[in-house]
Amino acid sequence: MIFKRFFIASVLIIVLLACSKEKVFGPAEPFKEETFNIFPKPTLSANEGAGQQTGWVGDVMPYFANGQFEIFFLHDAPDRVKQSSSGQHPIHKFTSKNLLDFSYEGEVIPYGDKTTQDHLIGTGSVVRAGELNYFYFTGHNASNSWLQNSNPGWTNSNSREAVMYATSNNLNNWTKKQGFLLKAPQGYSANDFRDPYVFYNTEFSEYWMLISAQKQGKGVILVYKTTNPANDQWLLRGELNVEGDYLMLECADIFKIEDKYYMLFAEDWSGTPGTHYRVASSTAGPWLKPADGRDMFDGYQFYAGRSASNGTDRFAFGWAHRRNSENDNGSKTWAGNLITHQIFKLSNGKLGVKSPAAVNSYFTKETDPVVETQSGMVSNTGGNYVLTGTSAKAMYKFGAISGSTKIKGSLSLGNLTGTAAIGLNTKADNSSYMIRFEPAAQRIAAYNNGEEITRVPFKLEAGKNYNFSIVIDGSVAVLYVNDEVALTNRIYSLQGNAWSLSADNNQLNVGGLKIIKH
Repeated sequence: MIFKRFFIASVLIIVLLACSKEKVFGPAEPFKEETFNIFPKPTLSANEGAGQQTGWVGDVMPYFANGQFEIFFLHDAPDRVKQSSSGQHPIHKFTSKNLLDFSYEGEVIPYGDKTTQDHLIGTGSVVRAGELNYFYFTGHNASNSWLQNSNPGWTNSNSREAVMYATSNNLNNWTKKQGFLLKAPQGYSANDFRDPYVFYNTEFSEYWMLISAQKQGKGVILVYKTTNPANDQWLLRGELNVEGDYLMLECADIFKIEDKYYMLFAEDWSGTPGTHYRVASSTAGPWLKPADGRDMFDGYQFYAGRSASNGTDRFAFGWAHRRNSENDNGSKTWAGNLITHQIFKLSNGKLGVKSPAAVNSYFTKETDPVVETQSGMVSNTGGNYVLTGTSAKAMYKFGAISGSTKIKGSLSLGNLTGTAAIGLNTKADNSSYMIRFEPAAQRIAAYNNGEEITRVPFKLEAGKNYNFSIVIDGSVAVLYVNDEVALTNRIYSLQGNAWSLSADNNQLNVGGLKIIKH
């Protein structure tokens, strides 16, 4: 859950709820129901079930049970709905067996109102203990009436954020536990105490709860422990030692692959916002960046990544920002589409990332790309293209993208000083959205009309071949490079426009270039 976004949302609700019934609202955001086949968002099904509501995917809380992924998420409704709602961000759910075919199950845990801690619901997690499933989540209430406290005698001040939970024996029907609130301990901010992640820690034979907290303006991860969640006795174990200095470390998640422990967390306030990770030999830490310092496997458009395993493979679930209004010039807005990556341990101990196998299998009809125009010094034979942009920019423009599409090939760069790019809405031989390979900066970055949107650190070497693919679905395009990094993008002008390859002060060699459709 993101403080600055939730703070804005909370203020919005306070203003709306404080207004008289005669208040005339301004126009709500334009709403367009886009169709997605791979990266879902909540939409009403033909046999609409109880609790279904169109909207977007916020922070994801994945869990695997009974042979399928139970993908809980914070539901973000359209503005026209939020303007008259008593709260925000109920917990909804998808289910999926293969992470390609998703069933939208609708609401499973409702929000409260301005008189309850869960006026807004924030991120949490599911754990099973004994015969019950426990869903720990954040209750967020920033309304003046709540914070000023109307309790008799003012005996127990209210917090903006606290941990709550609900229980279920089937993962569908949940009952909130009345009377349980875990609040920030003394010395920690009562405004920033959220995102509980609960798991059974086999290393210490006890349940751990990770909480994103803040102390003296610095983000920390607190650990609480218990031997039995049913007792409601969570004892503070202390802070984890996590390398780095952030305002908050949100949505933390710990898991083990082979002999290493990994921690995911999200942050939105540094120069490299997005989902980061740390590595340790023990859950107790210290939690350190990978040896090369490059601690992200995707960029800013994959936010609040949390993971779940089916017992064989592990997957990270996050969301891609949408824009308001829904065009490339709109303001980046909280929540969007569900993005799922398979993550795994590389030989160097870092986390690798690739598209789930079912997504790859979805694309079966392979064709050669069609060149529309070319400029500069270029040549091609079959699926191999050479763009020599050492003296002037070189470009190939290909036929328009239509529907769900996969582009794949391999690429290499001639030097480490120039750049190469993939344009994804090429018009008149110029793309307004560019994914640029920048070897001098050791990164891959995306730009919209020249403004940097997202980036992922990646060391590019001259003359080395890198396999790449781009999975395109609606307005979402996810680039994968060498099973090492991904870059998620939101491009509203993607469909129906040409795409391109270009080299600027560099030579770009592309091999085996193919377009694959379903």
